[in-house]
Parts: sequence; structure tokens; C-alpha cells
Amino acid sequence: MGYTDKLAGKKIVVIGGSSGIGFGAAEAFIAVGAHVTIVSSSQEHVDDAVKRLSKTAVEVGASSTVIPKGVVANVRDEAAFTSALQALAPVDHVVFSAVDKIIRGSLADADLDDAKYLFGVKFWGSVTLGKILVKYDIISPGGSLTLTSGGAALRAAPGAVLGGALNAGVINLTQGLAVELAKGSPGGKNKNIRVNTVVPGLVKTELWDKLGKSKEEQEETFRKAAEQLSVGFVATPVEIAEAYLYAVRADYANGTTILIDGGAVNV
Repeated sequence: MGYTDKLAGKKIVVIGGSSGIGFGAAEAFIAVGAHVTIVSSSQEHVDDAVKRLSKTAVEVGASSTVIPKGVVANVRDEAAFTSALQALAPVDHVVFSAVDKIIRGSLADADLDDAKYLFGVKFWGSVTLGKILVKYDIISPGGSLTLTSGGAALRAAPGAVLGGALNAGVINLTQGLAVELAKGSPGGKNKNIRVNTVVPGLVKTELWDKLGKSKEEQEETFRKAAEQLSVGFVATPVEIAEAYLYAVRADYANGTTILIDGGAVNV
């Protein structure tokens, strides 16, 4: 099978696919012929995203059988989330990009209760998903799980202590799950399920609106950041989606951290 049609007809679930980086990944998978189902905790967001993804399918000339679907499920509710994934099984690949909010700011002024709540989606959500996939046969043998971390995990920066710790935890979890999901249950058959994590740098997404900054303030932040990046611009989810395509298609990548940050680590 050629590079261009490697994911054609594959069933891919994108958790957190109703907006931001997850939505960008979902669009990319549709463009290469995959059957995409997005999962989000909001019915309104799911309906809107499915409508936009259906438009994408038409624009890229996808097969009439490539019809985006959506499921409402909250990763904070383990039992309900488990049932939702079991209902979708078997699938070929799962991508997790769910996040409530960007954690930024001084540690001295941080609301730790708020931080713990935010950890509940990105970190504990990843743990919950990993547990479900280890325990149940959701992903078909030879498939993959791709998690999402963040650049703060790899490079200390002012205002990113909590975010760095959260994202570093996801990277460590990725390496452990790469072993757990590859071997399958004790005494069982090797599942050959790969686990990798994408580590985006600065990205323009809807999450920035939740920080309380105006569009003008956000654009100024992005402008200054772009001047420091060797690529000369700040990514949108479209650019980041390339890393998810790689993670899902690269059969020899397992337990891998895939950095896509515009050259920020070299600044």
C-alpha cells in the first residue's frame, strides 16, 4: 500500500477533536481517506465540528463513504467514557488531544485547585484512556494511540512550571503505555499497538481565548513569538496535524516524542 493511501478506510477516533489541534488532526485524517469519529464532552461542539468536518470531506474530494461522526462523552466519567469507546470498537487508531485550558502564569499566584481540575483532562484523561485501552480490546492489533503533550515539558520557561509538569507526565506515560499496549494482557497475544506523543510548541487555537486576552493581545504575543522562531511564524492546527499523520502512519515509531515547535528549542 502506498504512502498516500495508507490510512484510507482506517477507523480513527480523535478525542478532543471538536476544536483546536484535535480538529486539525481530524481534518488531516479525512483528507487521506480515513473514517473519523470525534469525541467531545459537549453535544453543541460535536454537532458543529461534524458539520465543519463534513464540509472538509467534500472540499478534499473524499469518498462518499468517508462520513465524519461524533460522540459525546466526558473523560472525567470513566464508566461512561469506557462504554462510549467500547461502542466504537474495533478501531485502528486513537488520538487524544483533549484539554480544558492552557495553564500559564506564576506558580506563586497559581490556583492549585484550578490546576488540579485542568490536570483532570489532559493528564488524568490520558491515564484513564490508557487504562481502558490496556483493559479492553478497543484498538485492533497493529494500531496506535497518540497522546498530546506540550513544549513546556522539554524546556523550562517562566510561567510554565505547572504546565511543564503536566506535559512531562504525559511523555512519561507514553513510554510506559508503549510497553503495556504492545505486549497485551498477561499471557495473551502481542497486540503490537504503538503509543507515541506529539509535542506541539506555540499554536494558535481557541484555548487562548480562555486566558482572557483580547484578539489584539493574542496577535501581539504571536507576532513576538514568530520573531524568535526559525520558521518565522506561529503554527495553526493545520501545521501541527502533520505530526499526527506521522505518528499514526509510522509503523516503526513507538514510545516516541514527536516535537513540532517551529524550532523553539533552538532559540
